[in-house]
Amino acid sequence: MVEIGAKIKELREAKKMSQKDLADYLNVTPQAVSKWERKKSYPDLDMLVRLSNYFQISTDELLGKSKPSFLASFFSKIKGEENMDKSIAIKKYPEGKVPKAVNVENMAGFLRITFDNDEIRYLRSHLFEGMIDLFSPSRGKGKRGPLMFGKYNSYNWIGSQFEIKESGEVVLNGTDFYSPEELWYDSKEHINEITYP
Repeated sequence: MVEIGAKIKELREAKKMSQKDLADYLNVTPQAVSKWERKKSYPDLDMLVRLSNYFQISTDELLGKSKPSFLASFFSKIKGEENMDKSIAIKKYPEGKVPKAVNVENMAGFLRITFDNDEIRYLRSHLFEGMIDLFSPSRGKGKRGPLMFGKYNSYNWIGSQFEIKESGEVVLNGTDFYSPEELWYDSKEHINEITYP
């Protein structure tokens, strides 16, 4: 909750509101809003819910949580929601130029990436992170395998459409984004080096 004060201030200023305006809406004193923003006190649980409703963000975002839950992440990818905030799971990578992908293939939950330096590396697809995949060993475009999630069965096509942008970013099926740094630093030379969660 350390970051909540800065977040409240940022959201309030984005709406061009004074502390008094926000206080009036929430039925609190302007001093209470000021204390929240200066980290001298924190809003209670009911007030957190009211703040998140007013600013139309989740309480997790208001509290500064940076990573969505597994289920939220899984279903947003399955539904293909493009509006998912790409800054949620920002990783820090070393500075400098990295090789760019020139070809990407989806192999039953793994990406086989060929880089412009002719190196071939492997990366676990975002879609299958945190899951145990029960795919058959058959490979190739258009194949599909059963994915068991709880007591429900669903199907996911193994063959995928990739777009390699000029920046080196790779987009899988228009919804799953991979930065050049992620492709290079998180990938492995051999598929058996990739660990399961």
